[in-house]
Amino acid sequence: MNKSIIYICCLVLIMASCKKKVEPVDGSNATINLVNAGANYVTDNVTINPGDSIFFRYTVSAPTPMKFVSIQKNPTNQTAFLKRDTLGLITNHSGEMRFKGDSVNGSFIYRVVAHDKNGVYIGHKDVTVTTKADYTYHTFRVLKVPDTTAKTNNCYMDALTGNLYNYTNGAAASAGIDFGLMYDTTGTASSSTTDDLRFSLYALSAAQGQLNYYDITSWTKNATIMKKITSPSFTSLTSGGAIRTACATLSSGTSNKITQLVAGNMVAFRTVAGKNGVLLVNFVNGSSPSATSYMNVDVKIEN
Repeated sequence: MNKSIIYICCLVLIMASCKKKVEPVDGSNATINLVNAGANYVTDNVTINPGDSIFFRYTVSAPTPMKFVSIQKNPTNQTAFLKRDTLGLITNHSGEMRFKGDSVNGSFIYRVVAHDKNGVYIGHKDVTVTTKADYTYHTFRVLKVPDTTAKTNNCYMDALTGNLYNYTNGAAASAGIDFGLMYDTTGTASSSTTDDLRFSLYALSAAQGQLNYYDITSWTKNATIMKKITSPSFTSLTSGGAIRTACATLSSGTSNKITQLVAGNMVAFRTVAGKNGVLLVNFVNGSSPSATSYMNVDVKIEN
């Protein structure tokens, strides 16, 4: 073996044997406790209603003087904060911070975090605050054109539950039915030269709901009001409040029947129980009153 290679190998072995082992520094040495001082005080993972108050009362102790104690939301680092207590380089601290919970449903991490006299992180405590949804989202509901023979096509919908009904089982559930689908050859719908513009939604209180082959005289006929809207976007409706805002337009120009529905249309509605909702037409299929024609919809409605 070449002498130079042997020399290099020996040198590497000597350096490795002399390498000093450095223990990692544990920066999480502050103790943080959350105190239950009554209603709305968060001490552990909790579920709240949209917009509820959430309070954090905490005690912090550290082996070194602290400069800051802060609260972060969904932290991505140790510097951003919602609120911060500036301390006089003390090792024990008690404080309280109050917030309004999110109006949008979902889970959010709140972190109480301590920093030493140099602003360096020295410990934290996390809790998860989950905001409950105050609306219900029904996806890909298929409303079919009423069939005249078997009468088993699901052409009616209870918007709150998302349940669909046909003429056969709809009578017993009619008190909860908010609207129905029909392939409309009457009124303004018939003025269209495009057949697939003849899909209509109607409240059972509407005269148009009285299909001559469906006798619903004994049914509860809810007077749902409706109106086509173009904004806000359906995806932006992520809370009951947002849905109510979208339905503010129902103060005027409403109808008990919406005609010429196509993919992308949105319909704001309000049930007889006062629940606001928005329906999105995903797509329609068929260009005739055939039993195979249908409309696929999503519905968001406040709880």
